[in-house]
Amino acid sequence: MTLILALETSADVCAVAFVGDGEVLGTREVAMSRGHAELLVPMVQELAETAGVALTALDLIGVTRGPGSFTGVRTGIAAARGFAIASGAPAIGVSSLEAVARCVVGRAPEPCPVLCVMDTRRADFFTQTFDHAGAAIGAPEVMKADDLFLLIGSMQPVLAGNAVSRLLQSYDGDPDLLRRDPGAGNPDPVDVAAIARTIFERQGVAPDTLSPLYLRAPEAKLPANGGRLKR
Repeated sequence: MTLILALETSADVCAVAFVGDGEVLGTREVAMSRGHAELLVPMVQELAETAGVALTALDLIGVTRGPGSFTGVRTGIAAARGFAIASGAPAIGVSSLEAVARCVVGRAPEPCPVLCVMDTRRADFFTQTFDHAGAAIGAPEVMKADDLFLLIGSMQPVLAGNAVSRLLQSYDGDPDLLRRDPGAGNPDPVDVAAIARTIFERQGVAPDTLSPLYLRAPEAKLPANGGRLKR
């Protein structure tokens, strides 16, 4: 059996899943915007015991690498590296936007593009468009609401992601006429596991597979003159 551990800490949840040969062996999810570092590893350990799997028997680890919360992304990647070292299993980073799109494509009522809109916790949005099969159309980027409304008007996509409701607060049309996915819009670790397996089977472990996908520089920066640490 191919045993996969999947981690999601990039959005508004701390979520984990064990998947064996495509069968979901167990999942856990807690809604939270902060505090992933304290909860993630104990959650994985508790779920492993409940599901009856050994963390040393992992064959693959999948983890969302962003875009999303800076702290959450770093927490997930660090945990994935730790479990990879302990088990000897490779770790694969997965775009949080792609994970959301994969879930939507599986339940869309008709073939149409999917526009993923994720929260930046600022005035703008992380976004990327996917076709009806889940393939990316263009690169992930940061966009403002007005630009997204133009895109929505031209493409008529299904809207998905944890920032769709916030986006539509400033929409001057009838939001009921737009197509929205009914899900919460956070990446599902089961989808993260499936994408990680596909990536691994197609290309193995790329050198930058666990590089965070931030799309912008962190807010916290060292002072130009070195501050108190200057020598």
